[in-house]
Amino acid sequence: MENEKLFYLGEPVSGANSVIDGGEHNSCSGMNSFVAAGSYNEVAGDMSFASGESNAVNGSHSAAFGNLHDILANFAHASGTGHVVTGDAGSASGDGSIVSAYAANAEGGLHICEGAYSHAEGLAAKAYNDYQHAKAAGGFSNPGEIGEAQYTNIIARLSAEENYPRDLLVGEDGRIVLMDNKMNAFRIMVVASNADLTVGAAWELKGLIRKNVTPDSTTIPGTVNKTIIASNPAWDITVEADTENGALRIIASAPAGACIRWVAFVEMVEVAFYS
Repeated sequence: MENEKLFYLGEPVSGANSVIDGGEHNSCSGMNSFVAAGSYNEVAGDMSFASGESNAVNGSHSAAFGNLHDILANFAHASGTGHVVTGDAGSASGDGSIVSAYAANAEGGLHICEGAYSHAEGLAAKAYNDYQHAKAAGGFSNPGEIGEAQYTNIIARLSAEENYPRDLLVGEDGRIVLMDNKMNAFRIMVVASNADLTVGAAWELKGLIRKNVTPDSTTIPGTVNKTIIASNPAWDITVEADTENGALRIIASAPAGACIRWVAFVEMVEVAFYS
């Protein structure tokens, strides 16, 4: 085809304006792509890159460094070994993580990131909600099952003038959904303010929440310990087990009228018998 060029040094190239520079048994069928030496690399995505051994890059504008990566997403990146990235704009570094959600990131080893904009670090953590940060140091049988011993945090928010009581949500409409067959200790810091910052309030809530297999098994054993940090008698915050969604529910109460913004930082320490 006119104006298309194929370049190769030692290996055949089928992608227009693409290059393979050294190595062996590499292929480059994406347009404007590059394989930098190594062996058994396959770059089928346009404007993508691979270096190392046995990497497959099928998404466009994506890159793999190391070995045994499988990138099926666009604008994605993997370094280290053995990652699978299927979420666009996702990335992974270290060893053997699965990143399936948009703009999620894993660093360390053996993680699962299935929430958009989520992050996992350490060893064998699972970020299962959008915007969630998960951290683990392995499970109970070296390395154990993913997510069975971990710390996570997430932010929920609400801006409202009326129709109270109202739920604080993750993003636009997300819930703080729990993993199955887990007991979680939670701690929640909540702050609320009106628009001109003349009225505010803050609370800390602590307790346990558990979920078996079904959403309706979600319960809060015992009582929730609530500390009022800064008081406003007209406003309140409570937590409940959400048996419809299998989630931790944070509920704000206030009189109708003024616009109030609420932000909650939710921490959970999670334990399960997966292994």
